[in-house]
Amino acid sequence: MVKQLLAVDGRLHLKFGIAPTGSSQNYTRSYYMNGRDYIISGSCDEHVVRVCCAQTGRRLRDIALEGKGSGTSMYVQSLRGDPFQEFNLSILAAYTRPSTRTEIVKVNMLASSGYAKDHNGRQSRPNNSMGG
Repeated sequence: MVKQLLAVDGRLHLKFGIAPTGSSQNYTRSYYMNGRDYIISGSCDEHVVRVCCAQTGRRLRDIALEGKGSGTSMYVQSLRGDPFQEFNLSILAAYTRPSTRTEIVKVNMLASSGYAKDHNGRQSRPNNSMGG
């Protein structure tokens, strides 16, 4: 469960509609993007990055990671919003096969094509569906 706590006293401010996976091996990481307007969140058990409104908790968009070739699973190892370009983020994605390298996937959420590019210029298509 992803929650936002108040820095002043640690009280719960907001719960985000991101259900726990139930795995004790899952690690979720969440960061602010565009200052404090949005939260981006991803976990090592899932192939999706969720974009949520930091004020309401509403899920605005899911960005699915697609690996090279069919049937290849990727997961989020790390992610960060670009501090200089709003609505841009980078995802360090890893494959579930240990012999495969990690990839940095850059996402421009405002790009008209709806495609994300990894560090080699290959394209993957984010899932533009609105979440819960």
